[in-house]
Amino acid sequence: MALDRQTQLRRLSDVDQLITNAETTVTKQIRTVDELRREDGHDTSEAEATLKAFQDTLQSLPQLRQQIINTIEQIDKGLA
Repeated sequence: MALDRQTQLRRLSDVDQLITNAETTVTKQIRTVDELRREDGHDTSEAEATLKAFQDTLQSLPQLRQQIINTIEQIDKGLA
């Protein structure tokens, strides 16, 4: 089955939006952790674990983005 370039371009756009959203989410969570640290007596372990999960997700997205770009390049070369 031949891959569709337009579908891959939509996927690329979707991943770009996911990256933007993930960056915003990580920034907000960093602020939340910082605020909890400034307030006496607040346990930050759950907020830090959530931040780590968000960061891990963000870190994996550029690889997915590159895979899509590679697929588009293969389509353009007539190899996919």
